[in-house]
Amino acid sequence: MATALRRRAEATLREKPPEVEPAWSEPDTQRLLHELMVHQIELEMQNTELQEARDALEVEREKYSDLYDFAPVGYLTLDREGTVGESNLAGAHLLGVERSRLAGRRFGFFVAAASRAAFNTFFQQVFESLTKESCELVLQREGQPPVDVRLEAVAAAAGRECRLVLRDITDLRRMEADHLLLGKLESTGILAGGIAHDFNNLLTVILMNLELGLMELPANAPLTPRLEEAKQATLQANNLTQQFLTFAGGGVTIRKVADLSRLIRESIQLALSGAPVRCEFELPADLWLAEVDPGQIGRVFANLVQNAREAMPGGGTITVRAGNVVLDGHAELPLLPGDYIQVSLTDTGPGIAPELLPKIFDPYFSTKQRGVQKGMGLGLTICHNILLKHGGAISVAAPAGAGATFQLYLPAVRQRFGPVPVPPPKLLSWHGRILVMDDEEGVRLALGGMLRRMGHEVELLADGTTVAEIYAKARAQGRPFAAVLLDLTVRGGMGGLEAVRALLELDPGVNAIVMSGYARDPVLVEHKRHGFKGALSKPFEQSELAALLAQLQKSERPTG
Repeated sequence: MATALRRRAEATLREKPPEVEPAWSEPDTQRLLHELMVHQIELEMQNTELQEARDALEVEREKYSDLYDFAPVGYLTLDREGTVGESNLAGAHLLGVERSRLAGRRFGFFVAAASRAAFNTFFQQVFESLTKESCELVLQREGQPPVDVRLEAVAAAAGRECRLVLRDITDLRRMEADHLLLGKLESTGILAGGIAHDFNNLLTVILMNLELGLMELPANAPLTPRLEEAKQATLQANNLTQQFLTFAGGGVTIRKVADLSRLIRESIQLALSGAPVRCEFELPADLWLAEVDPGQIGRVFANLVQNAREAMPGGGTITVRAGNVVLDGHAELPLLPGDYIQVSLTDTGPGIAPELLPKIFDPYFSTKQRGVQKGMGLGLTICHNILLKHGGAISVAAPAGAGATFQLYLPAVRQRFGPVPVPPPKLLSWHGRILVMDDEEGVRLALGGMLRRMGHEVELLADGTTVAEIYAKARAQGRPFAAVLLDLTVRGGMGGLEAVRALLELDPGVNAIVMSGYARDPVLVEHKRHGFKGALSKPFEQSELAALLAQLQKSERPTG
């Protein structure tokens, strides 16, 4: 049976028969000539097909060569001694060597000392198991930072060599570290928020009783300075709880457009009061504004300066620089494209050891002594969390013996200040019936005593279950409450949010004030949206309470 190629050749010959001399008409000669012509055509066809196959193979080879060379991961071959045979461009780049100089070098030379034992075990298993093996290790590169990589390899060529895939996982490790840090911040925040809430309730009792004591004392009494000092210490303790509350889960920032230059100067100068440390400011006049929570951002600068003070006990210099920057994104920090204010603080201290740098924002890590003098080491964690909530970021560079530089980024606002706000008019005082609901007996009694001392008639409740009933009964008797103070969180009972909803059904105009030890609870921040006409963050002073009650009286004069 004729082959397909021969049939094609014969068909071609029939379409174009050869021209022969009449003398060659013998049958044998004709058959021989026919065979020769068929074979010639077969060879031409084979040659054409081979050329087409070679061209196609060359195209495929170039395509796979490009894929090999320009792949985002490294591909290498190693013999049983770990010597590099071939490598693509990515592999050579990860190893920090030109590809032309890589062949013949031992792969183990590039493995960091801490990872060599793991690499040796992995490499041995590759040739023993004859299946794909993997491991993660650190590569050291001359004149370049180390890089975290993942290796996958399988033996080939009858066990004489292995094919190895090299992936850079440095960014993955960084993201995992950030995720772990955020998880620690969240868990720490839940704990810190609960502690701060209870602590603020205790501070409320202490502060109110101190103020009541001061009210009862005659003018110039010898005990007055001591009680005033205790009152100031209580207010300072409240500032400490605000740092804990920064961790609280779900906490929000109370932002306003602010002059960052002024905020930087005031926060740092106050933090350096009495310290043998000099500060040099390089703040441009055209620095953009920032929409920030001034209290929280001021705490960031105060905490950074406090760290610098402790690093320079014998004195030194802190240099503060700021500038406007426009980012298309940031390779190392989680920043979105946009306008930012960049602030750097550089001290002349001893710097930070390289092995400590990855841990300094960790809330469970501190180089400080625990106790009153050195603090708890939460300062940098607080800075990290505050900037994260503001859509900013913080990083640190600390070359050995060359001090430390903290670099901050805050989203900027390109606008000018509006008109200077006019001070509110002086508020009037008044006297009326007030309903107080708080589950802490000490808070109830202290708040009740303060309100009575201010001239109000007070009724006290432990939870919100009967608030609406008592409020309705008072209205029916013609002795309505001029204001209702409601604790937001009640353990095992109805809190202020549920209570105010019931009150609004009875009286849409109820003068309800929410109180809470969670200073930045969303209900406190947006109290009007929830039906409250005012909010008090515990602990609060008598003057704050009186001012808020006077505001309510001004907007709608109470009956009673």
